[in-house]
Amino acid sequence: MGGVLKKIRAVLAAPPEPFLVTGRSKRRVQELVDAAGERAFVLNVGAGYTFYGPRVVNVDIFDSGTTTIIASALALPFADGCADLVVLQGVLEHVRDAERTLSECYRVLKPGGLFYTEMPFLQPYHESPIDMRRATRPGLAHLCAPLEEVESGIHIGPASAMTWMLRELLAQLISGGSFDIYRRVSSLVGWVVFPLRYADYALERIPHLVTIASSCYYLGRKKPG
Repeated sequence: MGGVLKKIRAVLAAPPEPFLVTGRSKRRVQELVDAAGERAFVLNVGAGYTFYGPRVVNVDIFDSGTTTIIASALALPFADGCADLVVLQGVLEHVRDAERTLSECYRVLKPGGLFYTEMPFLQPYHESPIDMRRATRPGLAHLCAPLEEVESGIHIGPASAMTWMLRELLAQLISGGSFDIYRRVSSLVGWVVFPLRYADYALERIPHLVTIASSCYYLGRKKPG
């Protein structure tokens, strides 16, 4: 009985994430990697635990088990103009120098090569190990200004934004600044509110709702010359 109770407590302490990355969003990067071709040189910078196949070079500051090269996004150990595709998912909010990070990605990209990134817009503070910035879709496009925009839009939808904000607001208010109470309340509230995120299966397909999206994506091409 004691073992069963421990398992129940463990489950209750870890509710589903308040945000939803749909299959549509997950496929976007894989489709870019596949379209680049077998001979393409693809860099996944700040890759974390993502894996898009054995020919993609995963770069991060720690070994996640799928990391190919341990290096900083601020000083990529690659020659100028060597990559056909550079992927930078959920990294810009966690680096101290976003401009330098982007500059390094542009430097290693071939003329005509593609650059894909994602960045939070309406999300609560979350460290990994720091949390520095947010961007609207126009703001993200401005950060990536040296590139020619191919497309941009909703990465994580507005229902996720509301779900995460509601969970955080209730947990912070009820906890009164106590981390222990916050952790417990956040778990309980998380189980109550997480179903709201599933509305994003429909809402992320409505382009103008990017103005209240949880996260935006940007795909750009490096101009020749």
